[in-house]
Amino acid sequence: MNEYSLLLISKMTDNKKKRKDQTTEARKRQILDAALSVFSRKGFGEATIVDIAGEAGIGIGTIYNYYKNKEDLLVSLLARNLISDNLNQLLNTTVVQDDKQFMELLLEDRFIFALGKAQELLFLFFEIQRYPKLRRQYVSQVLSPLIDRIEQYIHMKIGPGNFRNVNEKVISRALIGMIIGTMILKRLELRDSPYKKSGIKTISKELSNLVLYGLADKGQCNSAHR
Repeated sequence: MNEYSLLLISKMTDNKKKRKDQTTEARKRQILDAALSVFSRKGFGEATIVDIAGEAGIGIGTIYNYYKNKEDLLVSLLARNLISDNLNQLLNTTVVQDDKQFMELLLEDRFIFALGKAQELLFLFFEIQRYPKLRRQYVSQVLSPLIDRIEQYIHMKIGPGNFRNVNEKVISRALIGMIIGTMILKRLELRDSPYKKSGIKTISKELSNLVLYGLADKGQCNSAHR
């Protein structure tokens, strides 16, 4: 077998794996979309795997090929909404970024999800609060890893002096709390919310400035540190 044949086989194998991965992701999306529809209609407690399979138009066994139980489905729904591909790319990049640009991109990515899917996310959050075991699973599998990654970024910026010496554990949670709080306020205020009237880019820039520079006037900050 010559070198060309080996390269051709390798390419065919890669293409086959890529198609399989795409099929798997499409099936997972189908199941999660069906689960969200059923959970929203019946509530997590009353929903069953049979209901979700019927909503998706697939067999029960197909769901178990991808998810262990309905608890796994609910946590996966939150993970899908909270941890996007853009967020992973942003947090994993090795390129040195401008802090302001990074913060704006981070907040913008989160607000696109949080403000665009406020009703779905709030429903899922409230359902999780009703079940302690489910809440622990969500915290360990989704929330804690996300917080850890933001902590690591803040810690990395403290070393060279980009950020002042802060408690990264507190600040990382405050950032996430700010996003969740914004989502709740927008949902409560509806049309009266300034979040409704402002674009996501504008909101992200405003809150990025708040995080990086605080509320104090720049001249006052300089005087305070003399």
